[in-house]
Amino acid sequence: MKSECLEKLYIKYKIANLSYGIIHDKLGDLYEEYCLMVLNNSSNLKAVKSNENIDTLEFDVFKSVLSVYGINDFSNIAKIDATNEIPLRDTHGLSKTDVIMKITYLDGATREYAISCKQSTVAKMAFAEFDVDTICKEVGITNERLRYLMLKHQTDKSAKHFTLAEKEELKALLGPIAREFVRWVITGSPDENPNQIVFPTSILKFKLKKPKDRYNIDLSKGDFSLISFDVVTVEEYIDYTMLTKKRTVKSSGFGTGLCWTYATGSGGYKIQFKA
Repeated sequence: MKSECLEKLYIKYKIANLSYGIIHDKLGDLYEEYCLMVLNNSSNLKAVKSNENIDTLEFDVFKSVLSVYGINDFSNIAKIDATNEIPLRDTHGLSKTDVIMKITYLDGATREYAISCKQSTVAKMAFAEFDVDTICKEVGITNERLRYLMLKHQTDKSAKHFTLAEKEELKALLGPIAREFVRWVITGSPDENPNQIVFPTSILKFKLKKPKDRYNIDLSKGDFSLISFDVVTVEEYIDYTMLTKKRTVKSSGFGTGLCWTYATGSGGYKIQFKA
């Protein structure tokens, strides 16, 4: 997907000169800034208000973000502002919200929307990485047997030492709270309506082309170029993570659909979840 705006951002962030180890962090910053530019561009709002169609990627992203929130009447919108200055959570931890979109209406009323902005070259992205004690506290897990099995997974860095019975037990214990668990991984809160801007309510995902050779990155050949984008609500993303195409619960991830793993350096101390 071609975009002059994106091309300028790739140059600004010097993506072509970065090593593979740090390029993903910079791309995260780049696409977050891109989201801000899209939402803060008053021309996009002017176009939808006048029912004009602009043939740009930015306009498509703009319309998709508004659409995911069911915003179809633009006549009473005075302006749209976006910021990546996000308050800390009550726990003083970082928010999973990356961009806050603020809509101001002609009568002076305002409403804010929390967006998680993601970019990835792979299907499953890392959403959370915590130790079991923190997980249990934030999700509200009090079952000691469940905590024990999760701690065993954390310590062993996988379920390789689990018996089949233990795997089935972990799945069964997670079952009643599986959706809340996945929601916590994605947003930082197990609650469906936390009503706090620090918890995102939509996911804006940019799919990028994966380089064939991580040691010879060539942007001129399309490495890390944008393939597609999608905007979904958090609840839709939970369904995508947990359910098969036939709407049955996936057996993977102990019935959560999540990938349970660990990041380099955190093995044995934290569990990383990908969705």
